[in-house]
Amino acid sequence: MRPAAILTAAVGLALIGAPAAHADVDGPCPGRDMRADRVIEGEFGTALRKSFVMVPFRVPRGTTAIRVKYCWDEPDRGSQDHTLDLGLYEPRRRGRKLWGSPEFRGWGGSSHPDVTLSARGFSRESQYTADPRVEPAGRTTRGFLPGRIRPGLWAAELGVAAVVSEDDGDDDGRVAWRVEVDLMRKKAFRRKPYRSARYDPTPARAEPGWYAGDMHVHAEHSAYGDATMTETFGYAFRPLAEGGAGLDFITLSDYVTGSSWGEVGRYQGRHPGKLIVRSAEVITYRGHTNAHGAARFVDYREGRIFLRRANGRLKRLRGTRDPSALLGQVHRFGGWTQINHPTIFPPDQPGFAELCRGCFWEYSDAETDYAKVDAFEVATGPATGPFVASAIARYDALSKYGIAAVGSSDSHNAGRVNNPLSQSPIGEATTVVYAEELSEPGIECGVEAGHTYVKLPGNDAADLRLNAGYPDTPKFAMMGDAIIVGGPVEFSAQVLGGDGGELRVLRDGMVIESVPVAGEDFTHTFTSFSVGAHRIEFARNNRIEALSTPIWLRHSNGVRDDNRRRDCTPLRVSGSLSGPLRLRNGRVRAVCEAAGGGLRTCALAVRGRGRTILRGRRGMEPGEVTVSARLTRAGARLLGPRAKVVPVRLVFTASDGDGAVAREVRRARLRLPAP
Repeated sequence: MRPAAILTAAVGLALIGAPAAHADVDGPCPGRDMRADRVIEGEFGTALRKSFVMVPFRVPRGTTAIRVKYCWDEPDRGSQDHTLDLGLYEPRRRGRKLWGSPEFRGWGGSSHPDVTLSARGFSRESQYTADPRVEPAGRTTRGFLPGRIRPGLWAAELGVAAVVSEDDGDDDGRVAWRVEVDLMRKKAFRRKPYRSARYDPTPARAEPGWYAGDMHVHAEHSAYGDATMTETFGYAFRPLAEGGAGLDFITLSDYVTGSSWGEVGRYQGRHPGKLIVRSAEVITYRGHTNAHGAARFVDYREGRIFLRRANGRLKRLRGTRDPSALLGQVHRFGGWTQINHPTIFPPDQPGFAELCRGCFWEYSDAETDYAKVDAFEVATGPATGPFVASAIARYDALSKYGIAAVGSSDSHNAGRVNNPLSQSPIGEATTVVYAEELSEPGIECGVEAGHTYVKLPGNDAADLRLNAGYPDTPKFAMMGDAIIVGGPVEFSAQVLGGDGGELRVLRDGMVIESVPVAGEDFTHTFTSFSVGAHRIEFARNNRIEALSTPIWLRHSNGVRDDNRRRDCTPLRVSGSLSGPLRLRNGRVRAVCEAAGGGLRTCALAVRGRGRTILRGRRGMEPGEVTVSARLTRAGARLLGPRAKVVPVRLVFTASDGDGAVAREVRRARLRLPAP
């Protein structure tokens, strides 16, 4: 392995730059033997860098599992590597020209040179731990989605992460590649199809408070050899005194696919009072972002997408996309966004671009649209890392957008540390969020409101509090809030557990005051007349250990137009009937009572005979409304003229403007009109 590749693997950030299946493509790809039914070969030039090429292959009826291997050649000289990534897509739905979200079946970067897909689920953890690269026959590879193998035209997506040019060490500036496909027909691979575990949305804790978490954690569904979910959750939630991270929550941000989401429910019961947020790291070739809490696939392909024809020619299917489209998609799915390790390995520095391709956020402000960014990673991994200062400086430069400061470990190895300079355990860094409850919607609202601070060395570092208000009044604003300037504003800054350190006050990224911290519960007050972002940070031995999201002082025409704190009250809903449930003129009525911050609508779905037979929705504010549900087409077909009474379930759903929902299910008997 070349030195650059060694460092990339140690960093553990994004394996799109890591070595995988280099080979002499004149022969079969290396690794376990395989009987290939399809072999496709080709080559790409430097003009295709950061693009995606769909390589189709046909799958006949009766196929119960697909195994795909791929490999590529190495540059002739120099220290850089070609890199191709692998994704798999099943046949396109009728009328679709592009393989997209409905067809997506998984992505493994360049760390998965040998992938199996079937209806069967993943191997046991004990098998994975023994040898993660050798899955039992017919088992779906982690990072890919189990399911029926549909006949038709599938596609292996080759992401062209890097092609080394002639100037940088390749004689012709082209990468040769090979894709091998084994189409298996064993009936056993259809048996015992995968069933995902139900994710329990019940709040882990129902009371408001400051909750400590890690906003970017990987486990076994990211890359071969990563920590198992048992190891990951065990270390994250084990108390500090027992050698763990001592956290209240983590966001499980495995690469791209969401293949781990159906597994989380199998572990929740082992960690009462702890929260596992379903997340995914959306990896583009110019930057990485987390899609938290949406539990929906987000298209990572910001580059051009091509179809490779049988004769080797390429047809463009889609052009480039700005990341703002990706960020907007996360919000439409009800999640929240985070930019990861934004200043790490800058590509304009010699040798850095090859260490972690795409890790640096290269997009311009216009391409990004920072109004769609909810969180910004000011610390990634080791607190002593060389890119912490540049990330904090970039965060301060974006202060006008009101983005929350967060810190993360980006850990792949739970508590194992194989390189203390480039790979940190879970919890280093830790993000502390003030939330009304410990749940996915609770953490989301706390982050979107900016109620956060970051402890760079981990959860045993000093804690911060920052409040503000007008003199002689309660300090109504906390970190993340805004105050419209109408006179002097008084701030109260508190450091807990920081005796002997230094408290710094910053406005728009510039230190305006510095005071020594005396005692384990230290409070400092200061007054400001100036608009701007006011935050605090705690340092020891001139090294930052904790920092807060700012409180913004704004003019009345600022981005935030009042002094009120964002309402993060959790959504709650209940439904009732004023009498028997009767179908009249194709409708039924029920009473919906709901409350919560941002409440906008209450929906009623009547489920019977396995289908939604009536559906309705009504806008509302906290209180109660009568919701009318109308007969659906499926309901009109299913409710025959002979039926008189049908047992049904009433599903009441309260929704806010950010995708958070609350549900209640009631059983009832639907009375039909006489024929």
